[in-house]
Amino acid sequence: MYLVNLLYLCISNQSWYTKTYSMKQLFFELIQVATGRRECLERGPEPEEWQALHELAQRQAVAGICYRGVERLFEFGLRAPQDVSIDWMAEAEEMKEQNEQAKAPSYVARYYDEELRNLRQSSDDYYVLNRPMTIEDVYRLFLAQRLNMRVVIDYYFLLLKTERRYETLKTSGFPYVLLRSFGVRRFARGMMWVLQEVMGMERSQMLCKPSGHEGRFILQEMLDGHQKLEMLKRYQRI
Repeated sequence: MYLVNLLYLCISNQSWYTKTYSMKQLFFELIQVATGRRECLERGPEPEEWQALHELAQRQAVAGICYRGVERLFEFGLRAPQDVSIDWMAEAEEMKEQNEQAKAPSYVARYYDEELRNLRQSSDDYYVLNRPMTIEDVYRLFLAQRLNMRVVIDYYFLLLKTERRYETLKTSGFPYVLLRSFGVRRFARGMMWVLQEVMGMERSQMLCKPSGHEGRFILQEMLDGHQKLEMLKRYQRI
């Protein structure tokens, strides 16, 4: 009886993990569709999954950006249930209106293409920078438990826009020394993996070699909750 219960528990946990992973993968693919990194999802979401995707996009402050992906999926015959689609569209239109009425756009938003700029949620920015964002800024947001998918997308577009500017530095190995001096090299390697996993970023566009071990920890913290003590233990000794 004990072995039967143990087997049932293992199967249940595996089922939960598979479902959770599948939802996260759909979320990442939707972001990639929205940002032009891919054309379509690997599979069409079930009705309840569309609702879960919308809620996840809201929690990660990327509902407006993800709605651009929802629109692009129309041509492939993939449509969210009407009630989810209407709520999502209304939210995106509200963001557009707020951004168009803003006296000055966010400094970070200038790195977005015009199509996505007005869909970026900016009303609750955790950072106000009058300069390009650095990996150290992202690191501080992570330790402050304020790192979300919007920041990941912000940093992704920043790296794309400044890629040529840093090409010489990459060749000379300068970023490696710089990151080590900042004490965030371990975190930076994890973030490069996150950018690869979530955004489909190519290796040639990264600051340093990605680390799946660190990246999975960062991504789990972003999506599944925060373990402040574990975070400090992991990175204070860098």
